[in-house]
Amino acid sequence: MGQGNQPPHGPERRLFLRPFLINQSEITHEEFQVQFPDHPFRKGAGQHPVTKVTWHQAKEYCEKIGGRLPTDPEWEKAARGNRGSIYPWGDRKPKKRPHPFYSGVVKKNVGSNKQDVSAYGIHDMAGSVWEWTADAQGPLKIVRGGLWNIHLDFEYSKAFEKATIPPGERLNFLGFRCVRSMD
Repeated sequence: MGQGNQPPHGPERRLFLRPFLINQSEITHEEFQVQFPDHPFRKGAGQHPVTKVTWHQAKEYCEKIGGRLPTDPEWEKAARGNRGSIYPWGDRKPKKRPHPFYSGVVKKNVGSNKQDVSAYGIHDMAGSVWEWTADAQGPLKIVRGGLWNIHLDFEYSKAFEKATIPPGERLNFLGFRCVRSMD
């Protein structure tokens, strides 16, 4: 986990995680609306990743369906695979620049970017929306993922990239996925 020895990505370390299952894609607006009927979204965006939800709402959603938010290490493991890849799809930076159509603000249906798939078959971990995790650094929650509409460069969508955000924020580039422990 991590990269190098210096913050924010280091120190690099090896962790052993208990088995878990993670959603193949981010939670969609339609899925979220089943648990939160008042959740609004624009017509035609039902299969886009849900956004503008707080950490508390994401946590509550996962608990309602019998899961939980992934820990920071679980999210990174799902993205990097068992080889610790730099990007979810491997170690090679694509030659083409990412298309803004797959960005966190100009959304597309979850799972539609066929390039952004981890070794475990998990979709959209580097170029869709940032995702809430269960973990925090001080009062801020750790988020993972990538957001191409801001930087439009794979350099900032590495599987070990992370940021921190206040848990009450509702941002148009921040969604989530859930996990279930297997033991």
